[in-house]
Amino acid sequence: MKSPKKRGVSVTGAWLPNPLDFLRSRACAELSPHAAKLLLDLMAQLGPNATRNGDLSIAPKLMAIRGWTSKSSLSAAIQELLDGGLIAKTRQGNRLDCSLFALTLYPLDCDLSKLDVKPGTYRTTDYMGDGATLSAPPTENNPAHWRRARKLKTVAPPRDDIPANRPATGRSSSEQMLN
Repeated sequence: MKSPKKRGVSVTGAWLPNPLDFLRSRACAELSPHAAKLLLDLMAQLGPNATRNGDLSIAPKLMAIRGWTSKSSLSAAIQELLDGGLIAKTRQGNRLDCSLFALTLYPLDCDLSKLDVKPGTYRTTDYMGDGATLSAPPTENNPAHWRRARKLKTVAPPRDDIPANRPATGRSSSEQMLN
């Protein structure tokens, strides 16, 4: 009996494979929408077969072209990917040069002379964290919960709340209506 032939994937243009272990993992499922979008935007900077990994820029001016208008949302998404082990900083930026990053899903593949790190700085499984917790896929009994990129804080009191005492008179609003 003949074994079935493998079917090729028909894709137009360059394409980038993603590890299915990562795509099915809890670490991927629990990314906030902002962090997931940033991860895709960083993948878009890679060349075929993850070339240029380690030479990825997340400068606000460059990311504005990809739709990032809020620096605070971008910073929160960067921090979430750093904390989750999905990106690693390969060069600390300064006044003249931007910081560079690498996706930890792929090995370094760029001009190493301009980086602050060397190969072996990270593993391609760093997103798994301690191992079992983040790499295990979500289940019906233990579903994934999205992380929040930022904590929402209410700075101003709600408009419906009327202060008990008016600062100028020291009387409540109901007392002022009686007079």
